[in-house]
Amino acid sequence: MKTVVVPMDERPPNYQLVSMIADLNGIEIELPKKSLLGRYMKPGECEELIGWMLSREADRFIISVDMLSYGGLIASREEGISAERALERLRSVRELRRRFPNAEIFLSSIVRRASVSVSSAGSKELWTMLNKYLWLSGHGKAEEAETVEDELPRGFISRYRELRLRNHRVNKECLRLVKDGCADLLVLAQEDTFQHGPQERELDILEGIAKDFDIEDKVFIHNGADEVLQEMICYRRDREYPVDVIYDSPATRDSIMDFEDREFGKNVESHMKLLEMRQSSDSTTGILIAGTSTTDSIEALKNLSKRKQRVFILDVFYPNGSNPSFVEAYLGLGLKNVWGYSAWNTASNSLGTLLSLALTSGSCEVEKKALAEFYISRFLDDHLYQGVLRNTLEKIVDESGGDVYNVSKSKGLFESFRDDVFVPKAEEFLERFIRGRKLDIYDFSSSKNRISIEKFSLPWDRTFECEIEVEID
Repeated sequence: MKTVVVPMDERPPNYQLVSMIADLNGIEIELPKKSLLGRYMKPGECEELIGWMLSREADRFIISVDMLSYGGLIASREEGISAERALERLRSVRELRRRFPNAEIFLSSIVRRASVSVSSAGSKELWTMLNKYLWLSGHGKAEEAETVEDELPRGFISRYRELRLRNHRVNKECLRLVKDGCADLLVLAQEDTFQHGPQERELDILEGIAKDFDIEDKVFIHNGADEVLQEMICYRRDREYPVDVIYDSPATRDSIMDFEDREFGKNVESHMKLLEMRQSSDSTTGILIAGTSTTDSIEALKNLSKRKQRVFILDVFYPNGSNPSFVEAYLGLGLKNVWGYSAWNTASNSLGTLLSLALTSGSCEVEKKALAEFYISRFLDDHLYQGVLRNTLEKIVDESGGDVYNVSKSKGLFESFRDDVFVPKAEEFLERFIRGRKLDIYDFSSSKNRISIEKFSLPWDRTFECEIEVEID
């Protein structure tokens, strides 16, 4: 099966991981050149991308509406694109359906985050103030909210609401595309927010439209964003996949995670439903969701490992990075049947990647070497960089008078961190926990199996995310 993807941007979860998961599934994938996707605050080339998309031939098209209509996730939060222009670009999906009546067309569209993008210390302050205003407004504290609004730039709130309305109109049109048969699947992913945030009314409306259109089985609304395209790569209609999902405690299941607006268990159920995964204690595949107690998580992991052929671990103790004490304890157990780990960005981002990986691992055709490279890269990214060393890099940047949103401003700083800190620590980690071990996912005990770190970079020149490539020879 050939799949064409219009990604949300060129960051690793939307480009690199999508490509890797496609390869693991044996799917032929075509992505546009990164030069068409813009970079960070620079929007993608929407008209060129539309022309590129319409000129492809595929069995499945996976389309980020945020890239198609605005030029990417960051651009979807900014001014400059009118609602009419965004909707006009979205109409290209109707033309795509006309040209390819038998192809599957999947749409991913973001329900706008609560606050603004952060690209500098100044915008971080604005992000904090707007979040405060929105939280106060959503919790019935109107007078306090007005005080905060007075501190914001004149007209800022009204412009913000206009942009939310623009994006909401686009999302409603996405629902109509599904109703009209122009799209077969739609995920409306709610990006960073909180309970009773500005999205609450919008979500009610979108859910009501989906119900009125009788398309609820084709529309999924839950927390997330960057993981959606990975899940859509793995999507298989009418093929259930049993999996045994357990939590380290009911508190983890019932928690509303940072930057989300509903109990995490509800997100797990919705993401699993999207992927046609069903809960089954009889499944040979087990997933541990760890997020409350390291001690309880380790005990649950030991018990799960005894009962399952394959085990996957979702670490949601903290947003955007591991719980180092949990990872150290779990790796110290020396378990052989752990096949996957995820802890990047928000809990639902991590969830989508892990579920995609668990679904993929069930195929007898999956190449274990590629699966092992994916497994190791998540440790080096989610755990070693985000959970352990990112704070070190940010401290170095701060002490040098640099900028965490523009790291290359301090010439040679990142290269020094990479060569003198990250790579040695990564080699130490691999030596301690991976090399010399015979695991179910791959036999690392042979001296012939060399693990090398081919790439470690900051794709948007900020400390928030990194890109890592691992190769096993």
